[in-house]
Amino acid sequence: MALTTPSIELTRRADRTEDDYTARWIAAVAALVSIAAFAYYSSIGAILLYKDSISHMEIARRLVDSPTPGFGQLGGVWLPLPHLLSAPVAWIDSLYYSGFAGSFVSMISYVFTSVLLYKITLGLSGQKLAGIVAAAVFMANPNVLYLQSTPMTEILLFACITGMIYGTQRWIQTDQSKYLVLAGIAGFLGTLTRYEAWVMLAAMFAVVVYACWRKGYQYRRLEGTVLAFLYVSALGIVGWLMWNALIFGNPFYFQNGEYAKPSLWVDEGEQAVGNWWVALQTYFYAVTENLWMPIVILLAVGVIVMIARERLAIPTLPALSLMVLFPFFVFALHEGMRPLHVVQVTNSVYNVRFGLPMVLLAAISIGYLVGAFQMRRNLLKSVAAACLALAGVTTLTGVASDENVITLKEAIAENTSGYSQASDEASEYLGENFTGGTVLMESFGNEMVLFNAEISPRHLYEGSYELWDPALEHPASNDIQWIVSRYSTKYSTQPDQVHQALHGTDRLNEYELVFENEGYRIYRERA
Repeated sequence: MALTTPSIELTRRADRTEDDYTARWIAAVAALVSIAAFAYYSSIGAILLYKDSISHMEIARRLVDSPTPGFGQLGGVWLPLPHLLSAPVAWIDSLYYSGFAGSFVSMISYVFTSVLLYKITLGLSGQKLAGIVAAAVFMANPNVLYLQSTPMTEILLFACITGMIYGTQRWIQTDQSKYLVLAGIAGFLGTLTRYEAWVMLAAMFAVVVYACWRKGYQYRRLEGTVLAFLYVSALGIVGWLMWNALIFGNPFYFQNGEYAKPSLWVDEGEQAVGNWWVALQTYFYAVTENLWMPIVILLAVGVIVMIARERLAIPTLPALSLMVLFPFFVFALHEGMRPLHVVQVTNSVYNVRFGLPMVLLAAISIGYLVGAFQMRRNLLKSVAAACLALAGVTTLTGVASDENVITLKEAIAENTSGYSQASDEASEYLGENFTGGTVLMESFGNEMVLFNAEISPRHLYEGSYELWDPALEHPASNDIQWIVSRYSTKYSTQPDQVHQALHGTDRLNEYELVFENEGYRIYRERA
């Protein structure tokens, strides 16, 4: 069987992506699947299992409802776009405490990503069925379905990355600058969503430069095109560096600041740090846990077929640039930037969701693989049916058996730790006994305490501009009615700032200890 010849044909395939009603059907199906998944995970209480999801909700709420509301509440570690998108509805208690104020951003992103994967693969293969398969591989992944139901930021990142790929690919195929502007806007939004987008933007920049050269642009046109792309896409990175410099006096605060240092998360005994083989193994296992081994195998086959068939024609390069994420994460693990645990290496799970971005490459490459076998219609249908069935099996094995959804398993593990139980007990006490007033509590590391109590006090924390330090110095004279401190135990090796500032001082004489467990102490102002 011969595979169709390539290169020039890729440009002709571009015209088939416009005015396509199939994309609208995919959007409709994705929306229904998204709502159903949210309803299911909401029914089992899984929307806010990740501690990070609660952090995202709290930041969004503080933008509009806190002692010092405003953009300053964005901080300097989490990138701002997810919180800005959630903020307009985060003040509504029902949407805030259910998590939907953040989940709806992920759900909309899920629909956009599904449609863009269809369009990208259609543009590469010229086959609608190939695009449908690509969308299905993404839409049916159980880990995607779970994360798109939560306020986590991964799915918004996926929408931005696929926007970059689609815009760049269409620009290469049509030479219309509007598509490069679209790619730049997607890059701008992505770099304000998650730091992985910074890596993808660097890869896409290289693709744009190479494509200009291959297109035969004269130097002036090449320079103008590349700079125009950068002016739009890199604005987010430049803005974030300036923000960190302005607010914290350090443009790299997001990397080495008080609440951003890798040492906060990476233990000295991390097996992957300094060991390339363990780092490679760890990330490979994370990918297979998120995608399922048969999908990973098809991913590899699809990439090989695409490279061999198209001979690295420039329209394929935006999609193939997704491969850069694999060595990036291996490098990050080796250098100790962030930890990632998998059962096969550490007998635990943590940050396994870092392997999920490879689902984008899997969707495109598997869809392309279907489109490549177009000599015989029956064979094409058979291959497509097999891929769709495989995508369906991954969903059934995931949703029908929640323990197979590694991202859900990871989130559950976070909530069954001793620290989480101590936090839940403190939340329960406050939920039952809080009678109003101002609460003094550090936010970092204690995010779940007030959120799970479902109370909305006036809360002074380390982000309360010009109010935090005076409250730590003299809580009673700063109208503090409640003090919550986390102290060092087997669950928390580092006491928080409240404990460090107040424990053993006479500043607590005006407060009585009303709650204590192995992680927290709660004080209430004496009557």
